[in-house]
Amino acid sequence: MSKKSFEQVVQELRGKPMLVANRGIPARRILRSFYERFHAIPIMTATDVDKTSPPTTGAKELLLLGSDPRAYLDLDRIIRKAKNRGVVGIHPGWGFASEDSIFPAKCKEAGITFIGATEDAMQKLGNKVALRKLARDLGVPVVPGSDGAVSVPEARKIAQEIGFPVMLKAEGGGGGRGIYEVYKEEELEPAFEKASAMAKASFGNARLYVERLLTSVRHIEIQIIADKYGNVFAFDERDCSVQRNHQKLIEITPSPWKGITPDLREQLKEYSRTLVRAVGYDSLATVEFLVDEQGVPYLIEINTRLQVEHGITECRYGVDLVEEQIAIAFGSELRFTPYNTRPLHFVMQARINCEDPQDNFSPNTGTIHRY
Repeated sequence: MSKKSFEQVVQELRGKPMLVANRGIPARRILRSFYERFHAIPIMTATDVDKTSPPTTGAKELLLLGSDPRAYLDLDRIIRKAKNRGVVGIHPGWGFASEDSIFPAKCKEAGITFIGATEDAMQKLGNKVALRKLARDLGVPVVPGSDGAVSVPEARKIAQEIGFPVMLKAEGGGGGRGIYEVYKEEELEPAFEKASAMAKASFGNARLYVERLLTSVRHIEIQIIADKYGNVFAFDERDCSVQRNHQKLIEITPSPWKGITPDLREQLKEYSRTLVRAVGYDSLATVEFLVDEQGVPYLIEINTRLQVEHGITECRYGVDLVEEQIAIAFGSELRFTPYNTRPLHFVMQARINCEDPQDNFSPNTGTIHRY
C-alpha cells in the first residue's frame, strides 16, 4: 500500500459504501464519520428488532440480518452480504466481534478493508498471556503472576508464592469481564471453575492466568494511534479508577490524582509506544495500567479497538479519532504530532447503569428524570 495523505483518502472513499458491523451508540458514532467526513455511503447492520432504532437515522442503507439477535456475531454472513453490496471498508465499532482476530482475516480474504487492528496484532496484544510475555521481553512492568495459562494446581502453587489475594483472569478477556477475585485458598478451586466457564462462554477461550490482586491503585489508560509507516502518537492519560465489578463508571482526562507527575505520564506513554511499535501496530489502541501509591505502574492489558471512552480524549485535544482511524486503515499517514496536537481541556464521562440500588443493584429499566 502506497503512502497517502488524509485528503487523498477522502477523495478515494467519496460515494463508496462503508459498513459499521454494530448497532446503538457505536453505529451512530461511526456512521457520522463515514458520511460527514468521507462523504461515503454509510451502511449499518441491523436485526429485525434494531432496524427502527434511533441510530438507523444516520445510515443511508441497512444491511439486514434477520430476527436472530446473535447475528451481529455471524461474521461470514455479514462479510458475504457486505461483499455483495460492494462495501469497501468495515468498522467493527466496540463490543460484539471488534476484538475477534478472525474478523480482519476474513475481511482481508474477501478483499474488504477492516478498519481496525490486523489479525496478527490482535493475537499478540489482545491475548493477555502473549502480551505479558511481550511486555517482559521489552522491559515493561507487569503485575506479578503466572507466565501463562494455568491449571487449578498450578494456580494454587503460584497463589501461595505471590500471596493472597489473587485474581483469576481470562486469557482472552476484556472490558472488565472474566475476572474473579480470590481472597482465600479454599475459594480458589470453585472460583477457577466459574471463571473458566465464564471465559469460555464470553470469549470462546476457557484458559485462565493468575495475577496478584493489587489494592489502593489507580487505573490509568493511554490512548494510542499509529499508522502503517511507523508513526505513533500517545495522548494524555484517562483515569478510570472509579469502577464497580471491574466496570468503569467515571472516566476523567487528565487524571486528577496528584500522583500523576509529568515524568510518570511520559513513562506510561513511552511504554505504550514501545509495545505497539514492537508488533508493527497500526490503528487505535488503549494501553491500560495499574499505578500504585508510590507511582509504580503495571501493565494489565491492551484493547485493540476503538473504546467507548475515546470521546473524552477527542474533547481534550479537539481531534476526531474515528476519522483518523478510518483514514489510516486506507493508507493515510498519521496527521498527529506533538507540535500540532496539544491538550486543551479537562473532560469527564460517566456511565449510567440501569440498576436498582434498593434491590442489590439488580437490572432495572425506566425513564431518566434527573441528572
